[in-house]
Amino acid sequence: MENPGWYTQCTPHQAEIAQGRLESLLNFQTWVIDITGLPMSHASLLDEGTPATEAMTMCNNIQKNKKKTFIIVSNCHLQTIDICKTIADGFDLKAITSDLKDFDYSSGEEDGSG
Repeated sequence: MENPGWYTQCTPHQAEIAQGRLESLLNFQTWVIDITGLPMSHASLLDEGTPATEAMTMCNNIQKNKKKTFIIVSNCHLQTIDICKTIADGFDLKAITSDLKDFDYSSGEEDGSG
């Protein structure tokens, strides 16, 4: 906390501490990559719905030409489920909700039945 760049504005129109939050998230993402050996990491400043859709679209971009169905756990916040389904429609993806205990991963079916 000794660095004022973490908690002061960086421009006159940015009166909140957003710049410090951005820097701390970048540091966190870098730390996660370093300790896990993963090629990327992501942390979002925004509400829970936006990072969920960012993760969904990131998976879609990584898994090109794969099944385009995403399962959303049914106990997520309703607004998160709605945001994911809305964004999925825009990307021509299928987003379904399911209780994890009801999903049959061995079936190979994208809707979890079978």
